[in-house]
Amino acid sequence: MKSAIQSIYSRLISDGTAEQKAIQSGVWVTGINVGDRILQLIKIIVLARLLSPAAFGLLGIGLVTLAAFEQFSRLGLDQALIQHKDENVDGYLNTVWVMKIIRGFTIASIAYILAPFISDVFNEPQAKSLIRVLSISPLILGMQNPGVVYFRKDLDFHKEFAYQIVARLVDAVIAIAFAVVFRNVWALAAGLVASNVSKTIISYVIHNYRPDLTFNVEYAKEMFGFGKWLLASSILIFLYGQGDDAFVGWFFGATTLGVYQIAYRFSNAPATEITHVISRVTFPAYSKVQDDKNRLRAGYYRAVQLSSLIAFPMVGGIIAIAPIFVTTVLGDRWTSAIPLIQLLAFWGGIRAIGANIGPVLKAVGRPDFDTKIQIIKVIFILIFIYPAAEIYGTNGVIYVLIGSALLTMPVLYHIVLSIVEGTYSSLIHYLIYPTIGSTLMYLIVVSLRERITVIGGSGKLILLVIIGVLSYVVIMLSIDKWMNYNITGLVQSLTKAI
Repeated sequence: MKSAIQSIYSRLISDGTAEQKAIQSGVWVTGINVGDRILQLIKIIVLARLLSPAAFGLLGIGLVTLAAFEQFSRLGLDQALIQHKDENVDGYLNTVWVMKIIRGFTIASIAYILAPFISDVFNEPQAKSLIRVLSISPLILGMQNPGVVYFRKDLDFHKEFAYQIVARLVDAVIAIAFAVVFRNVWALAAGLVASNVSKTIISYVIHNYRPDLTFNVEYAKEMFGFGKWLLASSILIFLYGQGDDAFVGWFFGATTLGVYQIAYRFSNAPATEITHVISRVTFPAYSKVQDDKNRLRAGYYRAVQLSSLIAFPMVGGIIAIAPIFVTTVLGDRWTSAIPLIQLLAFWGGIRAIGANIGPVLKAVGRPDFDTKIQIIKVIFILIFIYPAAEIYGTNGVIYVLIGSALLTMPVLYHIVLSIVEGTYSSLIHYLIYPTIGSTLMYLIVVSLRERITVIGGSGKLILLVIIGVLSYVVIMLSIDKWMNYNITGLVQSLTKAI
């Protein structure tokens, strides 16, 4: 057993082509995300039984506040180094480190000063102290070893696996321990701060680069030249991706925000897991082949096929089992999250497929396209979110998010297909069959959900998940056999790389 594990590990860290390295990295990033998701799931299930929705909402206010400051000051430094054609970027790392420390200190100071005002905006007095405690996180993270950028640049994600998973484990253990003792929102805050401290410490353990306080103005200008569009894009992404949290907290209050954010965490697995893997792996992989249209196009189509094969059934499955999952796992006081989970899952599926586009745009040095599209999304949301919330409540907020995505998706596909010199027929070919398979799987699970009465609770939940997985596999293998979708070829490529 030990020798088998060592053999698998050696194959997963071996050198190979850019495609093989990307697939190997995808395995490691998937491992990071699966481990992270399991630990988050355990933490949230335990804390949902110990803490109220209002506690999660208070933390949400604090995190939205910090996310706003972080996104409004994001310089795209790591992305600039990953996209850089030189393999060795050591000369830039000290400048990056200094810039990140200054940025972290600035964010922490502003958040601390503005905490009373922000708590008044949300009409939540307890948020003031929480925001001030959480404000040290950007400074702590700013002190991380800048050498960890090589994990992504060189597609060595096995090295990142350790410090990401350990940090999440620290978060879960500390948060649960504090919740058992104190039964309040400080359990969530303590876990988050402890996680960031451990992540910074571990970054120096697993990478031997040691930065110093030297600064090169020319290097800073060069990186900002690339990062300025990412800065603009990050601001818009915050307004698009987390502005809904801020609006829900302000419009409906902390308790509703708590329910909304828990619904988001469980519903957006297709987006948060698939998007995270795709963007972190394909961006550096695309950057290495950015001048080869054939390889870039092939890589893009492969990413679309893989993400749709995984994301679409996750969407259907989440929508189908949401009623049983909430009542069984979270408890009856979270039942208002059921329709939110179902709507957000659909939105997550759209985001998961859209995640294939951004890495291509950044890899070819055109992040400005993504920024301009984000402007359209934000304008749409700003116009419609308030009246939609007035008429449809929290569901209305999600309707607007879905509408903004559907509005801009055709434009993004036109841009990316022009860059990779692809065709719409090929794109549709990779998307249509997972859509059919997932729809049929959803119908099977829903039809059995009410008919299975012999068992209930967690047993019924597990059985429905197994039925959903097996039915989808059978359906897709049948499609592969009769429609030449080439799932077998995709699996063989993954297996060969691994």
